[in-house]
Amino acid sequence: MVKASELSWDDVVRVGPGTLGGNYLRCFWWPVALSEEVRDVPVPVKVLGEELVLFRDLSGHLALLGAHCSHRRASLEYGRIEEQGIRCAYHGWYYDRQGRILDRPAEPIKTAPGIRQNWYPVRELGGFVFAHMGPDKESPPPLPRYDVLVQDGYRVAERGDAESGKAYKCNWLQGVENTTDTTHLAYLHGIFESCPIFKAVEGEFGVKIYILEHGSNPNTVRVRKRCTVLPTINRKSREPRAKNPDRLRAQVQQAIWIVPIDDTRCEEMRLTVYSEPPKDKRYHGIYQDRARQTERKPYDRRLFGDITGIVPLEDKAMVESQGEIVDRTLEHPGYGDRAILLLRKMIRDGIADVAQGRKPKGVLQEELPMIDLDIGFEEFEIDKAPEVIRDLLPELEAQVAKAG
Repeated sequence: MVKASELSWDDVVRVGPGTLGGNYLRCFWWPVALSEEVRDVPVPVKVLGEELVLFRDLSGHLALLGAHCSHRRASLEYGRIEEQGIRCAYHGWYYDRQGRILDRPAEPIKTAPGIRQNWYPVRELGGFVFAHMGPDKESPPPLPRYDVLVQDGYRVAERGDAESGKAYKCNWLQGVENTTDTTHLAYLHGIFESCPIFKAVEGEFGVKIYILEHGSNPNTVRVRKRCTVLPTINRKSREPRAKNPDRLRAQVQQAIWIVPIDDTRCEEMRLTVYSEPPKDKRYHGIYQDRARQTERKPYDRRLFGDITGIVPLEDKAMVESQGEIVDRTLEHPGYGDRAILLLRKMIRDGIADVAQGRKPKGVLQEELPMIDLDIGFEEFEIDKAPEVIRDLLPELEAQVAKAG
């Protein structure tokens, strides 16, 4: 029996087929492309250590197959899309959406029931194409309809890229831990003036984080709610920017998937939903522009140079500086890392569950029309604060007294 406490870090972080960590990750649906990317040519995809090709056949149906043709291993990214599937450009082997061979032009027997190209089920939702790479291909679990994927609003779906700091040359868990890390919001990004007062609890879908701030008047408390949805989604909201009212005029909702490419690379898939379109449509390129404009001092030999104020690049520099796969046996985590430690526990528990034949937390048993993750900002009178955060109120009062 595999026990969570006995898993090595190698067991946890590896993503390939047949690994303990990879088996766990394959229980979930993954965004593998933007919907707008899948047009009239095949899309090469690498995820969870597997090389795949995504396409729409001429009947309009999506398909995701192993990238290398079963015949002589040429890549299907150069394949010709046809009515029922894709035909290899090298020798014309023709596959349907589930990898069955429909034609082999040079062979006297055109079909080959004993040969089947690897395939995975795919679904489209919220501007992304999602794939389920587990063994239950014919009957995968329902695709979770998280609130941000189905709510009304002006939507922007983005793929991560190295230039803007949204793709990492490191293991996926480092990227997810960074999104769960709460204290770095003050020290790395300057979002808070001091170490935030927060609480991390185990929720139905992952690590729920409550961050307390002073309210709009002395007898109120403001609660910021965010969540790391298992295994890798950073679900959060953002407020309008008072200093730049034309850029963001209303609260925005966001979900960021950290998608494992292989053991030492991962990238973001990011969905932002505005209640109304922002006046400045270039907002999503602002950090990329800022990075280009930053001049490096001639004696600055740091890999990324000056990262200050470029939030995605600040994150990228920190997680990549830990190494491609950080050696966690050399760490000394503390009280400020309690959200990360809870995330690690939940992932370990999930890996052990899968190894023992159980569904891990976060995998749906039945289809739900919408999953409300309860993300955003709320303000309460102190004596009416929710039970879950009441134990943090003395810490907030002490912070107020110290500041006063």
